[in-house]
Amino acid sequence: MNSRRKFINNSFVSTLGLSFSNLIFEKKLFAKEITSQKKIKISLQCFSFASELLYGKMSILDFPRLVRNEFDLDAAEYWNIPFVNKIRDKNFVKEINLRTEDNGLKNTLMLVDLIDIKNGSSISLCSKDKKERIIAIEKHKEWLDFSKSIGCSSIRVNLWSDNLTKDQVFMYSIDSLNNLLEYSEKIDMSIVVENHGGYTADAFWLVKLIKSINHEKLGVLPDFGSNNFCIEKLPKKEEELFNTNKCINQFDKYLGVKELLPFAKGISAKSISFDKNGNEENTDFERMINLIGSASFEGYIAIEYEGGFINSLAKNSSKNLSNVAGVHATKKLIEKFI
Repeated sequence: MNSRRKFINNSFVSTLGLSFSNLIFEKKLFAKEITSQKKIKISLQCFSFASELLYGKMSILDFPRLVRNEFDLDAAEYWNIPFVNKIRDKNFVKEINLRTEDNGLKNTLMLVDLIDIKNGSSISLCSKDKKERIIAIEKHKEWLDFSKSIGCSSIRVNLWSDNLTKDQVFMYSIDSLNNLLEYSEKIDMSIVVENHGGYTADAFWLVKLIKSINHEKLGVLPDFGSNNFCIEKLPKKEEELFNTNKCINQFDKYLGVKELLPFAKGISAKSISFDKNGNEENTDFERMINLIGSASFEGYIAIEYEGGFINSLAKNSSKNLSNVAGVHATKKLIEKFI
């Protein structure tokens, strides 16, 4: 390609002119090279297809092909729930690695939720119960090993808490994360904390936590979602799996992303619904992408479309786009501004 480019440039100098058709050719010739030099790249989070993965309409083994063939992306992000029954299956690991390679993909990150999807119960790294914290640490170590085995470089952890003060969650989080980092460093894996509601929705609190631990393998995963920056909601009913109540203590998402960016090892571009002009109705993507660009972030912005999942929870009473259409709409928005 370099010799061809040199020939075109020399021809321009010698003839002192190029036809319009040649200009178009030149543009196409360098398009892929310019794209590959971008510091911000796009990946796809498999949670975008949670409604299909959870209800048996799609196999996680089909995800690499979907990332490449449907969306023409070269990086994939994962969620641990579809892998729960495969974590010790060596043949499965071999197969997903083969499909990853066949599709020319890079696997980047694994979202880890220690939650029982059937009843909503969870195990937390910052539980008041020390035994529970130890169990949570050991389970995260298993997910570190599994994520490493499929080529990911980091896992995302949650710091969920109930009926604890900020100081208590801070103290327990430091203890658990330091323990986990001691292990992750040995296998060259990073740990990222997402603003995932509760105290982590307070970007100042989360930045203070990251600075206090001060470890090169620890970072954050800023998420655009309004719920992700909700510090407090009205309590959910006991029989409800997810808390869909209105937020009563909302942290400004744009300020939050700005504060978290210096510590970001990835970014989650959350999307839910779009207006007739293709703009996301809950987040100003142009403003967010400009924030990211001004922070000199280098890495992947992962598309995480939740509209289809919300459709499934609402039993299709929601009017959000399908999973495929929603991912395409999000990709188009990101590409428009990066």
